[in-house]
Amino acid sequence: MAKKFLLTFLFSALSLCALHAQVDPNESRWRDPFDIYVGPKIGASYSQFSQVGGDPVIFGCAGGFVEVFFNDHLGMNVEMLYTHQGGKNLYHNLTETTQLEDGTTTSQVVNSGPYDYNLDYINTIYKLKYYFTKQICIYTGFHLGTFINAKSVYNGSKTNIRKYLHRQASVPIGISYETEKLVFEANYNWPIRMLANKNSKAEEILGKARQHLFLLTVGYKIKVF
Repeated sequence: MAKKFLLTFLFSALSLCALHAQVDPNESRWRDPFDIYVGPKIGASYSQFSQVGGDPVIFGCAGGFVEVFFNDHLGMNVEMLYTHQGGKNLYHNLTETTQLEDGTTTSQVVNSGPYDYNLDYINTIYKLKYYFTKQICIYTGFHLGTFINAKSVYNGSKTNIRKYLHRQASVPIGISYETEKLVFEANYNWPIRMLANKNSKAEEILGKARQHLFLLTVGYKIKVF
C-alpha cells in the first residue's frame, strides 16, 4: 500500500510542478535572501506497520516551524511536531511453552490478539525545499521521532514497550503549496530503520516491521525578517 501511495504521490507532484514550471522572467523577486518565517501548524497523520497487518492509526498532529530562504528557489525548514501513531487490531503468532508433569516442556505456536500499539512522538523534521514557483515546492530531508509514550494494549492490559523500540528515523518526501499566509503540505515519510530493537522481545513479535507515516498539514506564516 505504501509503495502505491508513494508512486501516486510522486506522479501527482511532478504533474503539478510541470503545470507551473513556466515563470515570467520579468516577474519581481519572490523573496529576498535570508527571509525568515515562523509559525504554528496543525494537520492529520496516518501511520501503519508493514508486514504484520492490522489497521492504521489516523490522528491529529500539531507543532511549529521555522523557515529560511536562500534565494527564490531554495529554502530550508526545521519543525517540531507532535504525532500519535501506531497500529490497531494486530494479531501475532506467539510461541507458548508448557511444562508437563514429567518435567519436559512442549511448545506450540498460537495466534494471539488483537493488539493495539499506541505510540506518541515529538518529531524533529529538517527539510530542504526547492520552489518551482513562488507557491509550489517539493522537498526532502531527515525526520527523527523521539518517544514520549509507547505502549501495547491487549485485553485492556497496557505494557510499556518504549525500551524495545527504535526511535523513528525516516526520509520525508513531500510537496507544498503556499499563499501569502498559509502553507499546505503533504508528505510521505520513508522509514530508514525497523520498528523493533534488534534481539529484543519486540523483534520476536514484530519481526522486520517498519512504520510508515503520511502527513497532511497546514501552517500559518509569520515573517520575522
